[in-house]
Amino acid sequence: MTLHDKFSYCEGAPGNTTCSIANRSEHHSPRVEILAFIDPLCPECWGLEPLMKKLFIEYHDYFTFRFLLTTKHDTTNRCQFNQAKKIAEEWNKYARLTGMCCDSDVWYENPPSPYAVALAIKAADFQGKTSGNRFLRRIREQIFLRKKGLNSFEELQEVARLAQLDINEFYNDFHSCRSVKALQCDRRLANEMSITELPSLVFSTPCNDDEAIKVSGQYDYGIYVQILTELLGKVPQPDPLPALADYFSKQIYLTTKEVSVVYEWSEDEALKELRKLQLKQIIEPIELRSGEFWRYIASK
Repeated sequence: MTLHDKFSYCEGAPGNTTCSIANRSEHHSPRVEILAFIDPLCPECWGLEPLMKKLFIEYHDYFTFRFLLTTKHDTTNRCQFNQAKKIAEEWNKYARLTGMCCDSDVWYENPPSPYAVALAIKAADFQGKTSGNRFLRRIREQIFLRKKGLNSFEELQEVARLAQLDINEFYNDFHSCRSVKALQCDRRLANEMSITELPSLVFSTPCNDDEAIKVSGQYDYGIYVQILTELLGKVPQPDPLPALADYFSKQIYLTTKEVSVVYEWSEDEALKELRKLQLKQIIEPIELRSGEFWRYIASK
């Protein structure tokens, strides 16, 4: 963990976005601000998803959250075989370590372009945080779980439809310089905040002069709650967890690991509850080499 006495942010109207470092005393929001620096194709970052889902469910009223993108891998359109093999091995390694399943065969069969994926995510961000976060999740599901390279704009556009974005706006933003500048801004902020490891979360409190806390890598869930408590100056009260079927209706796809972490069940307990929903034809399992994930089907 690293302390910073300032925090960085981007703001501005379309075509006039600026990045800066500002003193927190200039802002008056009472909530903790969390900046999450990730690579959307990074398996370690994917492995953080269960903890972030639980944090969002229980404590979303106490913080604002924003993803900032960096890319660990090459930004060319296609990976060379040796590079693809290395990335695939990395995915398999972290799938075992984190329990978050993924299909590394995508790097052999249809390797995605990290740069195009990042640009698409920034284009979605212009439709608001909620839409941007939903698109980020959908695009990662398609790559990590569905083995789709998303190498054409038409494929990216289909993900935008899944994320319920305005397609015309997405098209215009993806093909404009706005997304390029937004991505450059994210990288600049990562350099300013000395982000050298992914994922990294930066917690700050804009209403006082306390220093920000940078958390690199992955910790136990209680550490993130402890940081929130310290920065808030009080013990936050968690919201109740939703019924599992209701949660699936909003998330559509969930891994066994995510269910286990969110509901604080063992893997066996999580599988037992998931099988119950399967018998009710609410969800269906999809097997991968590295694990199992579940798709909501009750609305079909």
